[in-house]
Amino acid sequence: MPLELQPAIEADARRSAEIESAAYAPNPFNRILFPGPFPPEVLDGRASQLAAELKRDDTTHWFKVVDTDLPEAEQMIAFAKWHIYTEMPRPTTRTFGPGCNVEACEMLFGGIAKQRVRILGDRQYVYLSLLHTDPKHQGRGAGGILVKWGVEEARKLGFITYLESSESGHALYKKCGFRDVECLTLDMSKWGATEKHNTWSMICDPTELAA
Repeated sequence: MPLELQPAIEADARRSAEIESAAYAPNPFNRILFPGPFPPEVLDGRASQLAAELKRDDTTHWFKVVDTDLPEAEQMIAFAKWHIYTEMPRPTTRTFGPGCNVEACEMLFGGIAKQRVRILGDRQYVYLSLLHTDPKHQGRGAGGILVKWGVEEARKLGFITYLESSESGHALYKKCGFRDVECLTLDMSKWGATEKHNTWSMICDPTELAA
């Protein structure tokens, strides 16, 4: 069953939201960051958000991996959202909806954003903001296909590629040529966490790969 890389479109937003939700579910920090309760239309709201980002942000390049042997509604098994920044991106206002632990989310996502600005400054880069695979299809290579697009695009442009990695994706990104720059380590014990939360800032530099 060969997997295919295809551009994602607005109609793929709902399936993307479903994959994202399923991918986050096993993460032990999920209950801290997103404890709920959530409104019944939470996936529709997330899908609308993804579709709006695709429309309004011309740096966005959204891709999906499909398995054409599956039923049509299930063919999309993974997706990624890349951004190509030829200049420093404008700061955006971050909001967290119902069911989110705002303090914990700001600690994590706000911390990641500040770290990214400090590390990259005004450099030109290709940025992986989202990558999720349906848990039923993990281990089939879909993530590697999506990462390869960004690395190759950065190489053509002469840019670096940058991402933030969780524990679960760290090995994949290293395999794809990324190296650790920094690790953001957070203590979430006040919400019951028994381990520290780690997020790695990682860079893939085409000049290093060529060396």
